[in-house]
Amino acid sequence: MTRKLQALLVSLVAALALATGASAEIVTSQDAQGRAITFDVQAADVDVEWYAALLRAAAHGDEISTVVTRIVTENEVQRICGLAAEACYSRGRNTATIVVPAGKDIRVASTFLHEYGHHVDRTWNVSGVPELNGTPVWWQLRGMERLAQTGQVAFDYSRGWSRSVGEIFAEDYAWIHLPHRYSIPWLSPPDEPLKQALLAELGGTPPVAPPATPAAPPLVITRSGTLAPRRAQAIPFGLLGPGRRVTFTARVGSASRAGVRARVEVNCNGRRVASQSFARGRATRTIDVPNLGPATCAARVVSTTGVRLPYSLRLRLAIEL
Repeated sequence: MTRKLQALLVSLVAALALATGASAEIVTSQDAQGRAITFDVQAADVDVEWYAALLRAAAHGDEISTVVTRIVTENEVQRICGLAAEACYSRGRNTATIVVPAGKDIRVASTFLHEYGHHVDRTWNVSGVPELNGTPVWWQLRGMERLAQTGQVAFDYSRGWSRSVGEIFAEDYAWIHLPHRYSIPWLSPPDEPLKQALLAELGGTPPVAPPATPAAPPLVITRSGTLAPRRAQAIPFGLLGPGRRVTFTARVGSASRAGVRARVEVNCNGRRVASQSFARGRATRTIDVPNLGPATCAARVVSTTGVRLPYSLRLRLAIEL
């Protein structure tokens, strides 16, 4: 090998190493009080200081040092968070993670602040109310207790994304800092009194966040009955965040019947995630899908025959840490 070729190879290896470091590295900054702000940069040409300035200017406390912001490409956001997601937030055992797209525009800024609002929500507690629940002043001024009691909002996605208490708070948090868009169509954005009250509350010292609790046990839902000809039986469910595993098992009678007599499927956000059919000799089918959410979903068994079919369903929802 000539010296010229050796030098060329060395230069190429060095260039690749630099490129890798630029697209996947941990970068830290600080807020005005010296608290660490951590970024996991997994995209090229990212202005990390632009993101840091957004958080630095937003109402926050010590919780700013317990979250890592992962900056990725738009395609990676959808792979990690789901096809319909613009960003997402998840809480691990010790550190939470925000996944946001690379960019420097008002849409990215608003989305980033929304996801940080989820992190603020996790830090502040409303006594006697399930998380996610916002902050005490916000809960009171927004009239959330009445809305929850009358079934207009839920603590999960069972009534849809825009009726989730956590999403309403996150939208309000983003709006009071950057009134770009408001995605809760049935509710008005925060007015000036609510904005000032929430900013004053967040400017105080939130309670120390409790240590991370073990993951909640899987939720199991069962159903059984008789399926009418060419009808369906569905189990609707919501996935609050990313990293959810959905396991759906169905047993349908008449296994000796020729042809396809039924199918099982899981649909999320209007898209079929997985499907299996019951043909002759198949009495039980199982769909097991990891890394789903956040999403509004339904698991269904659908009859494709002209006779009645006995069925039993088992839906298992688990959080994958």
